[in-house]
Amino acid sequence: MRELMLDNGQWLRGPLLVGLVLGLIGPFGTYDLLPLSVRLVYWTAIITLNWALCDIAARWLDQLLPRDLGGRSTAVIIVTAVVVSGPATGLVTIANGVSSIGWPDRVLLLYGQVFLLTTAISFPVFLIASESESSGHLRSASMNIGSADGSLFQMRLANLKVSEIRYIETQDHYLRLHSDHGSELILCRMEDASRELSGLGHRVHRCWWVSDKARSGIERVGQSIHVVLNDGHRVPIGRTYRAALSKAGWL
Repeated sequence: MRELMLDNGQWLRGPLLVGLVLGLIGPFGTYDLLPLSVRLVYWTAIITLNWALCDIAARWLDQLLPRDLGGRSTAVIIVTAVVVSGPATGLVTIANGVSSIGWPDRVLLLYGQVFLLTTAISFPVFLIASESESSGHLRSASMNIGSADGSLFQMRLANLKVSEIRYIETQDHYLRLHSDHGSELILCRMEDASRELSGLGHRVHRCWWVSDKARSGIERVGQSIHVVLNDGHRVPIGRTYRAALSKAGWL
Protein backbone atom coordinates (compact mmCIF):
# COMPACT_ATOMS: atom_id res chain seq x y z
CA MET A 1 0.00 0.00 0.00
CA ARG A 2 2.82 2.38 0.88
CA GLU A 3 4.53 1.74 -2.47
CA LEU A 4 1.24 2.29 -4.30
CA MET A 5 0.74 5.63 -2.58
CA LEU A 6 4.29 6.67 -3.42
CA ASP A 7 3.87 5.66 -7.06
CA ASN A 8 0.59 7.56 -7.32
CA GLY A 9 2.14 10.58 -5.66
CA GLN A 10 5.05 10.55 -8.10
CA TRP A 11 2.67 10.18 -11.05
CA LEU A 12 0.60 13.18 -9.93
CA ARG A 13 3.60 15.49 -9.69
CA GLY A 14 3.77 15.97 -13.44
CA PRO A 15 0.16 16.97 -14.22
CA LEU A 16 -0.20 19.02 -11.05
CA LEU A 17 2.95 21.00 -11.77
CA VAL A 18 2.05 21.58 -15.43
CA GLY A 19 -1.53 22.47 -14.49
CA LEU A 20 -0.30 24.98 -11.92
CA VAL A 21 2.06 26.65 -14.40
CA LEU A 22 -0.58 26.86 -17.13
CA GLY A 23 -3.10 28.12 -14.60
CA LEU A 24 -0.79 30.97 -13.73
CA ILE A 25 0.10 31.75 -17.35
CA GLY A 26 -3.43 31.38 -18.72
CA PRO A 27 -2.76 30.30 -22.34
CA PHE A 28 -5.33 30.23 -25.18
CA GLY A 29 -7.12 33.27 -23.80
CA THR A 30 -7.96 31.77 -20.42
CA TYR A 31 -5.99 34.47 -18.62
CA ASP A 32 -8.63 37.06 -19.55
CA LEU A 33 -11.64 34.73 -19.45
CA LEU A 34 -11.16 33.13 -16.03
CA PRO A 35 -10.22 34.45 -12.58
CA LEU A 36 -7.06 32.98 -11.06
CA SER A 37 -8.73 30.47 -8.71
CA VAL A 38 -11.03 29.11 -11.43
CA ARG A 39 -8.17 29.12 -13.94
CA LEU A 40 -5.99 27.01 -11.65
CA VAL A 41 -8.76 24.45 -11.15
CA TYR A 42 -9.56 24.47 -14.88
CA TRP A 43 -6.02 23.81 -16.05
CA THR A 44 -5.19 21.32 -13.30
CA ALA A 45 -8.28 19.26 -14.17
CA ILE A 46 -7.67 19.50 -17.93
CA ILE A 47 -4.01 18.53 -17.68
CA THR A 48 -4.60 15.69 -15.21
CA LEU A 49 -7.36 14.10 -17.31
CA ASN A 50 -5.41 14.45 -20.55
CA TRP A 51 -2.23 13.25 -18.84
CA ALA A 52 -4.08 10.09 -17.80
CA LEU A 53 -5.37 9.54 -21.35
CA CYS A 54 -1.86 10.03 -22.78
CA ASP A 55 -0.42 7.67 -20.19
CA ILE A 56 -2.85 4.89 -21.15
CA ALA A 57 -2.33 5.42 -24.88
CA ALA A 58 1.48 5.67 -24.63
CA ARG A 59 1.77 2.46 -22.63
CA TRP A 60 -0.53 0.65 -25.08
CA LEU A 61 1.40 1.86 -28.13
CA ASP A 62 4.73 1.10 -26.47
CA GLN A 63 3.63 -2.53 -26.17
CA LEU A 64 2.10 -2.61 -29.65
CA LEU A 65 4.89 -1.15 -31.83
CA PRO A 66 7.91 -3.35 -32.76
CA ARG A 67 11.02 -2.71 -30.66
CA ASP A 68 13.24 -2.44 -33.74
CA LEU A 69 11.05 0.19 -35.43
CA GLY A 70 13.07 3.20 -36.59
CA GLY A 71 12.14 6.41 -34.77
CA ARG A 72 10.00 4.35 -32.44
CA SER A 73 9.97 6.83 -29.54
CA THR A 74 8.91 9.70 -31.80
CA ALA A 75 6.22 7.51 -33.35
CA VAL A 76 4.80 6.62 -29.94
CA ILE A 77 4.66 10.29 -28.91
CA ILE A 78 3.02 11.52 -32.14
CA VAL A 79 0.53 8.65 -32.43
CA THR A 80 -0.37 9.07 -28.76
CA ALA A 81 -1.20 12.72 -29.40
CA VAL A 82 -3.28 11.80 -32.47
CA VAL A 83 -5.20 9.08 -30.61
CA VAL A 84 -5.83 11.19 -27.51
CA SER A 85 -6.55 14.56 -29.13
CA GLY A 86 -10.06 13.48 -30.19
CA PRO A 87 -11.47 12.52 -26.78
CA ALA A 88 -9.35 15.25 -25.17
CA THR A 89 -11.07 17.85 -27.37
CA GLY A 90 -14.38 16.51 -26.09
CA LEU A 91 -13.24 16.91 -22.50
CA VAL A 92 -12.06 20.47 -23.11
CA THR A 93 -15.33 21.30 -24.90
CA ILE A 94 -17.33 20.16 -21.87
CA ALA A 95 -15.00 22.02 -19.48
CA ASN A 96 -15.37 25.21 -21.53
CA GLY A 97 -19.12 24.81 -21.72
CA VAL A 98 -19.64 24.48 -18.00
CA SER A 99 -17.24 27.33 -17.25
CA SER A 100 -17.50 30.98 -18.17
CA ILE A 101 -15.46 30.34 -21.33
CA GLY A 102 -18.54 29.00 -23.10
CA TRP A 103 -19.15 26.37 -25.74
CA PRO A 104 -16.65 26.64 -28.63
CA ASP A 105 -17.89 27.92 -31.99
CA ARG A 106 -14.69 26.91 -33.82
CA VAL A 107 -14.15 23.25 -33.02
CA LEU A 108 -11.29 22.77 -35.50
CA LEU A 109 -9.33 25.58 -33.87
CA LEU A 110 -9.96 24.03 -30.47
CA TYR A 111 -8.86 20.63 -31.81
CA GLY A 112 -5.60 22.15 -33.06
CA GLN A 113 -4.92 23.71 -29.66
CA VAL A 114 -5.68 20.43 -27.89
CA PHE A 115 -3.45 18.52 -30.32
CA LEU A 116 -0.53 20.81 -29.46
CA LEU A 117 -1.28 20.30 -25.78
CA THR A 118 -1.47 16.48 -26.00
CA THR A 119 1.72 16.37 -28.06
CA ALA A 120 3.53 18.35 -25.37
CA ILE A 121 2.08 16.06 -22.67
CA SER A 122 2.90 12.84 -24.54
CA PHE A 123 6.66 13.47 -24.42
CA PRO A 124 7.16 13.41 -20.61
CA VAL A 125 4.44 10.78 -20.22
CA PHE A 126 6.26 8.41 -22.57
CA LEU A 127 9.59 8.97 -20.82
CA ILE A 128 8.07 8.32 -17.40
CA ALA A 129 6.18 5.23 -18.63
CA SER A 130 9.35 3.82 -20.22
CA GLU A 131 11.39 4.39 -17.06
CA SER A 132 8.67 2.84 -14.92
CA GLU A 133 8.49 -0.23 -17.17
CA SER A 134 12.27 -0.67 -17.10
CA SER A 135 12.24 -0.51 -13.29
CA GLY A 136 9.39 -2.98 -13.25
CA HIS A 137 11.33 -5.44 -15.43
CA LEU A 138 14.32 -5.14 -13.09
CA ARG A 139 12.14 -5.81 -10.03
CA SER A 140 10.46 -8.72 -11.81
CA ALA A 141 13.79 -10.21 -12.77
CA SER A 142 15.08 -9.93 -9.22
CA MET A 143 11.97 -11.72 -7.94
CA ASN A 144 12.07 -14.56 -10.46
CA ILE A 145 15.81 -15.11 -10.91
CA GLY A 146 17.86 -16.09 -7.91
CA SER A 147 20.92 -13.85 -7.66
CA ALA A 148 23.10 -15.36 -4.98
CA ASP A 149 26.16 -13.58 -6.41
CA GLY A 150 24.52 -10.14 -6.33
CA SER A 151 24.79 -9.68 -10.12
CA LEU A 152 21.34 -8.13 -10.37
CA PHE A 153 22.13 -5.64 -7.63
CA GLN A 154 25.40 -4.77 -9.37
CA MET A 155 23.32 -3.30 -12.22
CA ARG A 156 22.15 -0.60 -9.81
CA LEU A 157 25.63 0.55 -8.83
CA ALA A 158 27.74 3.27 -10.42
CA ASN A 159 31.07 2.99 -8.58
CA LEU A 160 31.02 0.26 -5.94
CA LYS A 161 31.28 -3.45 -6.53
CA VAL A 162 28.83 -5.73 -4.76
CA SER A 163 31.71 -7.62 -3.16
CA GLU A 164 32.88 -4.39 -1.50
CA ILE A 165 29.59 -3.64 0.32
CA ARG A 166 29.86 -4.12 4.07
CA TYR A 167 26.48 -2.89 5.23
CA ILE A 168 23.51 -0.91 3.98
CA GLU A 169 21.24 1.56 5.73
CA THR A 170 18.07 3.31 4.57
CA GLN A 171 17.92 7.09 4.19
CA ASP A 172 14.36 8.13 3.32
CA HIS A 173 13.64 6.44 -0.03
CA TYR A 174 17.33 5.84 -0.70
CA LEU A 175 19.92 3.31 0.44
CA ARG A 176 23.38 4.24 1.69
CA LEU A 177 25.87 1.51 0.74
CA HIS A 178 28.98 1.42 2.95
CA SER A 179 32.31 -0.09 1.96
CA ASP A 180 35.99 0.24 2.86
CA HIS A 181 36.33 2.69 -0.05
CA GLY A 182 33.51 5.05 0.91
CA SER A 183 29.79 5.01 0.34
CA GLU A 184 27.26 5.30 -2.46
CA LEU A 185 23.65 6.50 -2.36
CA ILE A 186 21.13 4.80 -4.65
CA LEU A 187 17.37 4.91 -5.13
CA CYS A 188 16.18 1.46 -4.16
CA ARG A 189 13.95 -0.32 -1.65
CA MET A 190 15.60 -2.28 1.13
CA GLU A 191 13.26 -5.17 0.30
CA ASP A 192 14.65 -5.36 -3.24
CA ALA A 193 18.25 -4.93 -2.11
CA SER A 194 18.07 -7.66 0.52
CA ARG A 195 16.48 -10.06 -1.97
CA GLU A 196 19.08 -9.40 -4.67
CA LEU A 197 21.89 -9.74 -2.12
CA SER A 198 20.41 -12.76 -0.35
CA GLY A 199 23.46 -14.94 -0.94
CA LEU A 200 25.92 -12.39 0.42
CA GLY A 201 24.43 -11.35 3.74
CA HIS A 202 21.22 -10.79 5.68
CA ARG A 203 18.71 -8.10 6.43
CA VAL A 204 18.92 -7.61 10.18
CA HIS A 205 16.52 -4.70 10.64
CA ARG A 206 13.88 -2.78 8.73
CA CYS A 207 16.58 -0.21 7.93
CA TRP A 208 19.76 -2.32 7.87
CA TRP A 209 21.44 -5.07 5.83
CA VAL A 210 24.83 -6.60 6.75
CA SER A 211 27.17 -8.69 4.60
CA ASP A 212 28.49 -12.02 5.83
CA LYS A 213 32.11 -10.88 5.62
CA ALA A 214 31.49 -7.74 7.71
CA ARG A 215 29.99 -9.60 10.69
CA SER A 216 32.33 -10.08 13.63
CA GLY A 217 29.98 -11.11 16.41
CA ILE A 218 26.80 -10.51 18.37
CA GLU A 219 26.29 -8.19 21.32
CA ARG A 220 23.36 -8.61 23.73
CA VAL A 221 22.36 -5.89 26.17
CA GLY A 222 19.11 -6.65 27.94
CA GLN A 223 16.48 -7.20 25.25
CA SER A 224 18.57 -5.48 22.58
CA ILE A 225 20.74 -7.43 20.18
CA HIS A 226 23.29 -5.90 17.83
CA VAL A 227 25.50 -7.25 15.08
CA VAL A 228 29.07 -6.20 15.77
CA LEU A 229 30.99 -5.49 12.58
CA ASN A 230 34.70 -6.10 12.19
CA ASP A 231 35.30 -2.33 12.00
CA GLY A 232 33.61 -1.76 15.36
CA HIS A 233 30.21 -0.58 14.11
CA ARG A 234 27.13 -1.96 15.85
CA VAL A 235 23.93 -2.55 13.87
CA PRO A 236 20.61 -3.26 15.65
CA ILE A 237 18.77 -6.50 14.99
CA GLY A 238 15.00 -6.11 14.71
CA ARG A 239 12.72 -8.64 16.42
CA THR A 240 11.09 -9.49 13.09
CA TYR A 241 14.40 -10.77 11.67
CA ARG A 242 15.73 -12.73 14.65
CA ALA A 243 14.16 -16.07 13.73
CA ALA A 244 15.61 -16.00 10.21
CA LEU A 245 19.01 -14.91 11.54
CA SER A 246 18.96 -17.70 14.11
CA LYS A 247 18.18 -20.21 11.37
CA ALA A 248 21.08 -18.80 9.35
CA GLY A 249 23.45 -19.31 12.28
CA TRP A 250 23.95 -15.64 13.09
CA LEU A 251 22.31 -15.91 16.52
